Amino acid sequence: MSRRALPVVLLALVVLAGVPAPTLGQEATAYIDDVTVSPAQPTPGERFTLTTVVVNAQNSQANLEVTDVFVRTADGTRDLARVEDLGVIPPGSDLRIPLSARLEDQGTYDLRVTVVGRSDGQTQRLQYPVVVRVREGGPQLSVEVGDAVIGTDTPVQVTVSNGEEAIARNVRLSLAGDSVTVENDTRVVPRLESGEARTFQFSVNPTTEESELIASLQYTTADGNARTATASAPLLADPLREEVRLDASLGDGARPAIEVDVTNLGNAPLENLVLTVRDGDSVVLRKPVASVPAESERAVRLNVSSVDRATLDVVAAYETGGQDGTAETSVEYVASPGQIELTGIDVELEDGDVHISGSASNVGLSDAQSVVVRVIPTDGVVPARPYKEYFVGSVPASDFASFDLYATVDDDVTTVPVEVTYLTDGTERTVQTEVDVSGLSETPDQNSGSGLNSTLLLVGGVVALLVVVGVGIFAYRRR
Repeated sequence: MSRRALPVVLLALVVLAGVPAPTLGQEATAYIDDVTVSPAQPTPGERFTLTTVVVNAQNSQANLEVTDVFVRTADGTRDLARVEDLGVIPPGSDLRIPLSARLEDQGTYDLRVTVVGRSDGQTQRLQYPVVVRVREGGPQLSVEVGDAVIGTDTPVQVTVSNGEEAIARNVRLSLAGDSVTVENDTRVVPRLESGEARTFQFSVNPTTEESELIASLQYTTADGNARTATASAPLLADPLREEVRLDASLGDGARPAIEVDVTNLGNAPLENLVLTVRDGDSVVLRKPVASVPAESERAVRLNVSSVDRATLDVVAAYETGGQDGTAETSVEYVASPGQIELTGIDVELEDGDVHISGSASNVGLSDAQSVVVRVIPTDGVVPARPYKEYFVGSVPASDFASFDLYATVDDDVTTVPVEVTYLTDGTERTVQTEVDVSGLSETPDQNSGSGLNSTLLLVGGVVALLVVVGVGIFAYRRR
């Protein structure tokens, strides 16, 4: 019966050309992602469709060949619907398989959809529970349960549909279950119009792998009678699987940010996530991060401003499945802010004072502002005019600016302390350099030599002038 009713399945199947060959010795990682029922509450004898989504995981090592898909009651052996030879699902792909069936009597049916496949020569069998309620009179209930993990909030949707002509009044919906905690378990609405359907969201936290949810609807009919309708759904929860990976690297720039990748390989979301950067026992920064869903990752950028060079520990503290956990890694942090060094220093005597010149060079990767170079007064060293200190101003990254300083220095002094102050990344820095001035004192011979040279220059100038005048007179007389 089911093969005749489901020819559309073979038309919906697409077999991809060039499917990668399965890895030997590895089975496919496949699962049933969802089964939907349409219409949600069929009437007795009405044909309805169960659409099954079979997924071969992205990290699967092999293809999955789907050979059989069928649906039965939970304790039955008779097929309500079946389809065979559906083809191959490669890793990272899925297949939607509709199954058409009908139930003759009203009531709630606990069904099981079974998918049989082969991978690497081995048979895989997947099963998914489905509850179908064949509609009765009055408002009807349907319960849809999301993926559940023990200790983790699970979304549950309860839909109330009034397919009758009369209005339902004083509608009160509650959700309960064994071995579960339901947050805000009751919803109340004054009325539900004819033909109206409303969906209510609940959050359920299971404590065991198998439990049952029961939705109860109390309402008053148009003639004033109190009625109750119920619907149930199995809640199958996976055991908590916790696996968190933390990777940290440095970005670009003079003061690079720490780029952190938080990867949640577990089956429950990471909540109340906080990233902390430590330098030994000191906390450099702490940042709360949005929750990371199961089997997903989140990239976080941490801006560091107070460390230049250190081994930093990055710690992630989180809650998953009702349990606290941590993960950590480390990164070698190296910053290259603006840094001024004095280069090309030259010293000479000028009118009895020491003249110091050179360049204020920025060897960092960010600009240095408010750069000032000054002579530090000490025993035997006094800053002198015209430049006791020199305001250089701003020096861009990998650039330089010239400066000049003067100092009066005693004969027995061999070094002059020179201080540089500047701002980089909002932080003031100070660097002091000792400039060697030994061997610069003037000597009498030097002074005498200078006077003799001046006399010779004067005599030479007078002789040249006489020669020019004589040549002029001779030329005049020849005319």
